[in-house]
Amino acid sequence: MTEWNRDLEKRILRKSRFALTFRILRILFLVFLIYGGYMFSINIIADKLNIAEENAYYSKLALEWTEPNVRGDLDFEEENMTFFGTKKLSYNLIKKVGHDDKVIGQATVIKRLANLSTITFSHPGRKQLNDFSFSLPVDPRTERKLEGNASPNVWETLAKLPEGTVGELAFSTTSFMESNQLIDSLGKYDINILWMPLYTGEFVDYDPSGWSGNNNLIMVSDLIGLTGGNEHDKKYHESSRITRLDEDTLTESEQSMVKNMEELLNKSNSYYEQFLGLGHLEQKYQYLKKKGFIVYGAVVTGPVKELLKLQDVSFIQGEQLGEVELWNWQSEDKE
Repeated sequence: MTEWNRDLEKRILRKSRFALTFRILRILFLVFLIYGGYMFSINIIADKLNIAEENAYYSKLALEWTEPNVRGDLDFEEENMTFFGTKKLSYNLIKKVGHDDKVIGQATVIKRLANLSTITFSHPGRKQLNDFSFSLPVDPRTERKLEGNASPNVWETLAKLPEGTVGELAFSTTSFMESNQLIDSLGKYDINILWMPLYTGEFVDYDPSGWSGNNNLIMVSDLIGLTGGNEHDKKYHESSRITRLDEDTLTESEQSMVKNMEELLNKSNSYYEQFLGLGHLEQKYQYLKKKGFIVYGAVVTGPVKELLKLQDVSFIQGEQLGEVELWNWQSEDKE
């Protein structure tokens, strides 16, 4: 039997420390392998399920519907999914003035497994994404005629701008109009129609989430608008995008909007209402299916002198001037 002594004690302690260190390192290595395998797996699954593409598509769609003449860029940047299944992506915010696209900010989309997903917008130098508001032409409850929310000196400002500029103009109408009726009425002007606010049964079929005004003015804050149609392929890549509304693209754009609404309504209420901010989507969809596309205004762009001609249009009220840029326009023949 080996006699116990201090040297033996030291050898045993060294051996125990070595064994313990080896076990700790082996556990850490196994944890690293498991973590790496888990992260690799969930990111492969995320790619296979097109999670980034799907959320990018629908968040840009909701943006276009709710923010007049603001849309998301076709490309986006994404980060790897986190350990807890959170996916983050971002894309540029674009506004069309004339024929050119202008970057005005960035959207950041954070999609979590829990109902804590968010979409945030950064727009340096701007109080908000756009300053446009649209006034209902009549009170749907009483049919009482209402006024428009016009900005001061719009026509005077347009008259002073030089010939070599293009601009963005928003206006409301003095009555509800069918979408094709408004497009036909503006057909003789050398302008592009980009967005039209939709009446979808507010105050009759449902109470809107927010509105402002007084006895002579009502502006709904959670409205949606008709814009050029978007469609996607099976991987949620945009397969087609229409950039303006006219007699050739109107029907396709309306059909695309209905189709996209149907897709969203097949998702959870929390996805399209809380995450995307599309309140009362079911009621709005049902109204469009039953009544068709009823509009009460538009956002248009074109040469400032062509926009100035809209001053003489009897059904326009509540005019508001937006961005103005140097000339980037190619005129088209109007019959």
